[in-house]
Amino acid sequence: MSDSPSPNQVTPKLSSLSHSSTRLDSKPRMSGAINSQTLRYTLWLGAITGFVLSSALWAYGTILLLQAHVAYPYISYLVGTISFMAVCTLAAVLTCLANRALLGIFFWVLAGRLMAVLLITIPLKIVPGMLVIFEPGLRSILPAYAINGTFRSLEMFGTIVLAIFLGILGLLQLTIVDQSVPAISPAGRLGAYFVFVPIVILASVMLSDMINQQLRAPLVATDQLIQFAVDHQNTSVDPAIARQERLSTVDPISSLIDRPRRLFLGKYDESFAQVDVLIDFGGKWVDCTTVYSQPVFCQVK
Repeated sequence: MSDSPSPNQVTPKLSSLSHSSTRLDSKPRMSGAINSQTLRYTLWLGAITGFVLSSALWAYGTILLLQAHVAYPYISYLVGTISFMAVCTLAAVLTCLANRALLGIFFWVLAGRLMAVLLITIPLKIVPGMLVIFEPGLRSILPAYAINGTFRSLEMFGTIVLAIFLGILGLLQLTIVDQSVPAISPAGRLGAYFVFVPIVILASVMLSDMINQQLRAPLVATDQLIQFAVDHQNTSVDPAIARQERLSTVDPISSLIDRPRRLFLGKYDESFAQVDVLIDFGGKWVDCTTVYSQPVFCQVK
């Protein structure tokens, strides 16, 4: 009896090789329609990533601006949160649908670029536009906020930072979502969040110190000076402390400082070194000039 394989024995082996080759050439996750559970998980992952990034960028600053009597301090946070959640969700879903890690990197880097633009556009264009809708009288008070060279440089810095960190998310998304969706334990189900959330928080720390801090510093410093003057209005202040606090800066407006106040960003120079802060003292407007975030002169408009 011959030991050579029969035709029936050869066929399964060839079929098996063909099937193995097909698997090696297939997409990393799956072919065909996207699993609804995976898509739903991806939607939540993108939305929460955008929410965390926005909150890490604006929530603390919003509290500081609220304490500094800045008008409508929450608008940037609200608009930023809605925008960032939409952008991150779109990037996550497109990565899921494309089912390619390289395309995932592209989508998330593109999302980073868009959010870097929004970091500058929201406080300088969108918020002022909303303010004049809420209070039409502000149209004649607030200046036109130019996105000058300084802000273009900050925008590019934000693009680079977000491109690096979000590109990592795009590279990892398909793998960690595939591991998290079928997981049984709560920790396993949250695996993707344990990766995404720390990465976007780290990115936000770098961005907030460079961009948001620079925008709010003149406002906060001006309010602190006025509050110091209010707190010591009827007391004798040591001359050394008065010089240190630049108390003479508010002498021209001393009759107004005990009124309720609202602060607005005013004009600024090309380098954002000299910035004006507009203050509404119950209908009386004051213009305070700051240099490198230190108030140096105030006058009634």
